[in-house]
Amino acid sequence: MQIILPGGCRIFYNGDDTYVQPGGGMEGRQADAVYRGNLTRLLEKVHAERGLDMAQYRPRYVERRLAARLHALNLHTYRQYATYLDEHPEEYAKLLDTLTINVTQFFRDPTVFELFRKDILPALLKEKAARHQRMIRVWSAGCATGQEPYSLAMSFLSAMEPQGSDFLLTILGTDLDRNALAVARRAEYDLGLIDQIPKVDQQKYLDVHNDHFKIKPAVTRLCKFDYLNLFEDKPIHVVDVIFCRNVFIYFNREEQERVLGVFWSALARGGYLVLGRSERIGPQVEHDYELISGRERIYRKPLKLL
Repeated sequence: MQIILPGGCRIFYNGDDTYVQPGGGMEGRQADAVYRGNLTRLLEKVHAERGLDMAQYRPRYVERRLAARLHALNLHTYRQYATYLDEHPEEYAKLLDTLTINVTQFFRDPTVFELFRKDILPALLKEKAARHQRMIRVWSAGCATGQEPYSLAMSFLSAMEPQGSDFLLTILGTDLDRNALAVARRAEYDLGLIDQIPKVDQQKYLDVHNDHFKIKPAVTRLCKFDYLNLFEDKPIHVVDVIFCRNVFIYFNREEQERVLGVFWSALARGGYLVLGRSERIGPQVEHDYELISGRERIYRKPLKLL
């Protein structure tokens, strides 16, 4: 798709990427300035009317996702899209869905969960028992449709079962997408996803029906799901584990640092931050945390702070 603005400024969209090519001369530069101004006004409109601050996302990412909506609606300018939002308020939900791509699965990145179940969980439970602490709080930030929190709950239950332990476990899944959170609360998934779950966990924690399966109450009672904006809402405090994977790709460097500050404040001393290998973050994590696994990008907040 190619949108040509006055002065020769072109917006190219091919389904995967979007970029702007200014036209030549003064007229082209003026057209590019108009394009940028209309984009800024659109972002301010969405923030004012729906509370979604798209400035927190990388600019190129925002342009790609907006171009997808313009293409779907056969619109050619941000001014047209702003008018369309006024006339069709339901479009805001579709825009949010486009911005927050909920790509997730049970036990996503198996090597991350393998390390978590084999090494981190036993160490965490052992330390909790030694300190006579029963409460364990886990936060899945950007939980989408709930597969990650339920995977974590199954992992904890399997680790606690041999000990006959009586820990009070709470797993909180948060996301910006209320529709995804509704799916998570139902705890019901298509049968085609069942092979993502280890066989032993399938047998213990799932009720299988004709074309779907439900997560058993032993797992779902441990998980709570809430809407949360990492930049605007009241932060969570005193958690032992944070999983936040495939979320940083949406943010620029400044916003990544803000989120890492939120996580630092949320974690209890000795708590674990699991980012996963797909994330790319700055050296501040290595400075503030103990490195547990560079390959899987798992860190720990020191027990003793300097």
